[in-house]
Amino acid sequence: MINGNHTAETALPAAKPLGLPLLSFIRKDPLGAASLFKTHFGDVAKLLILFRRIYYFFTPEAARQILVDHDDDFIREPRLLKIFESQQGRNALTTEGTDWARQRRILTPGFSQKRIAGYMSLMVAATEDCLRSELPVQRGTSALVDVGELTTHLAMDVILRTLFSQSASREQAEVVSTATRTLTRQAMREAYWAVIPPAWIPYPGRSSKLAAVAVINRLIATNISSRRSESSATSSDNDVLAMLLAARDDLPNASNASLSAQEIHDNCLLLFGAGFDTTSSALSWWIGLMATHPAAVAQLRDELGAAAADAPATPEQIARLPYLNATIKEAMRCYPPSTALFTRVAKRDVVIEGTQVRKGTLAVIPVWHLHHDARWFPNPESFRPERFLPGAPPIPRGAFMPFGTGPHFCLGQHFANIEMALVAAAVITQFDLSLDAGVCLPDAVVDVALKPKTAMRVRFTRR
Repeated sequence: MINGNHTAETALPAAKPLGLPLLSFIRKDPLGAASLFKTHFGDVAKLLILFRRIYYFFTPEAARQILVDHDDDFIREPRLLKIFESQQGRNALTTEGTDWARQRRILTPGFSQKRIAGYMSLMVAATEDCLRSELPVQRGTSALVDVGELTTHLAMDVILRTLFSQSASREQAEVVSTATRTLTRQAMREAYWAVIPPAWIPYPGRSSKLAAVAVINRLIATNISSRRSESSATSSDNDVLAMLLAARDDLPNASNASLSAQEIHDNCLLLFGAGFDTTSSALSWWIGLMATHPAAVAQLRDELGAAAADAPATPEQIARLPYLNATIKEAMRCYPPSTALFTRVAKRDVVIEGTQVRKGTLAVIPVWHLHHDARWFPNPESFRPERFLPGAPPIPRGAFMPFGTGPHFCLGQHFANIEMALVAAAVITQFDLSLDAGVCLPDAVVDVALKPKTAMRVRFTRR
């Protein structure tokens, strides 16, 4: 069984129009609050908080209507975009309208399967170096490892190598991961404020936020500056920065056919944050689930062994193995990296699954609850990778979407899947994983990405 069910108090707090008790309730436990809303209200929960209409939609059909069929009738929540813009600038996440569409067009070819195949050697090198430096080397030796720290270093090394062809030291990983955690926690804090203050006004967390932004900006700027100063003979042409520098808009007669220097910087911030934090979280949960499901590990090793017996296993082959990828998908179903950031604001009156949604209403799609609904996933608290194997019963469209769906789906989806498959194959091939006696997986907590509430410690034994 998966540890981390989220249920809340047995009764809703009094929800007067001001809704402050209700807002505090949601902020304290967003997953538990949504569970209670679903129990009380069913598939559509209509709330009034601080005089604002907020509707939770709990069905795949509603999710697809909002994110796909009626995408033009909604915008991403401006408050969240403003919060992330204050950390990342104006990139393909934080912009809307024509600016977003242009950046998205320019970036999309750089994340094609062919292009990502070129990043694989960088991913493999980062994975092997990290496992060798962080985990036991001698056969039969073991160590109890803080999985969050391991995946943080690993994911950061992967993203720095694929972005800039640079590796990350442990010291750098610690400094930058601390800055990233500061920003994610501040973003969660600001998301529940009634008003987002101007940048120049002192507010809680402002100084630590600015210091963290400076750390990550300096990392990005230093690597971009270094690349621009390199000669063409020594400059890498196989990483993401090279793609950003060379990317062009394929729209005929485009006035701004390439990304500006600021846009390159800001999109590096986006790719670094998205490629580091969410991937680290997803890998942490996958490792924890493997440590508690030995039958899945045995089946996975059989698949990897058969692939290696047929021919030397290449990164491309590993990334396409059905059971390996099924374990990753099931881990992201159980613990979706993003649980409730798919929020939209209605631009006009619209009907969603028979529900009238008035202009200005905030529509929330609770991904955790879609992923844990027994109507779409029988025995949803059980880890069952076979749900995602060829020939399994079809999953309703919109019931599983760890990377979103529609025009705003995560641009790095294929990148993340390949990275996780390569890392997972290396870990499970080289190590036995277990929890010490009496230890369970931690509960989950929303910290932008879905994180373990307490340290997840897994014993790694070199095979």
